[in-house]
Order: sequence, then structure tokens, then C-alpha cells
Amino acid sequence: MKEEPFGPLVPILSFKEFDEVIERANSNDLGLCSYIYTNNLEKAHKASESMETGCVAVNTPVVAVAEAPFGGIKQTGYGREGGSMAIKDYLNIKYTHLGIK
Repeated sequence: MKEEPFGPLVPILSFKEFDEVIERANSNDLGLCSYIYTNNLEKAHKASESMETGCVAVNTPVVAVAEAPFGGIKQTGYGREGGSMAIKDYLNIKYTHLGIK
């Protein structure tokens, strides 16, 4: 459960409490994507906010679409590609404050 597989693998563990799931998932050094399956929209939102990953998919295996930023955190990488967020990597933004009298 601590390895990042690149293949059609679905590691599944049982749990008793919601917070136990979040704690287990976040104890990993990797953080590309999380996949949450639930009928409870409130828990879906809470899990999405709590997960230390770059992307979260709820009730779908699809997480990457061209219109949305994609990328991870922790040891999985830094930054995003795709979507409007991706252009920021190519910009050199300058802030100028003028003290005009």
C-alpha cells in the first residue's frame, strides 16, 4: 500500500471509521490522485478537502480531462498541467507598485 503502481490495480482495504480512511491515505508519501466512491455527498466533499492529493475523483474512474489541471503533490510532483492553471508555468508575472503623488 506504499508503492505507486502504474497499471490496472485497485488496492482495497476495509475500515470502520471515516477518519481512519483519510489518515491511512494521507500517511502515504505519494499524492497524485484519490478516488472516492460514496452515496453521501457530504462525505465526498469532506474527503476531497481532506485528501492530500493533487486530484480527486468522486464516483468515477476518470480524473484527467484536458480542461482541468492535472498533477500531484508530495513525492508525486509539484505543479499542474492542463487547464487554465497550466499557463502559469509559462508566465513571468511582475508586480509594480507606483507611489504617484
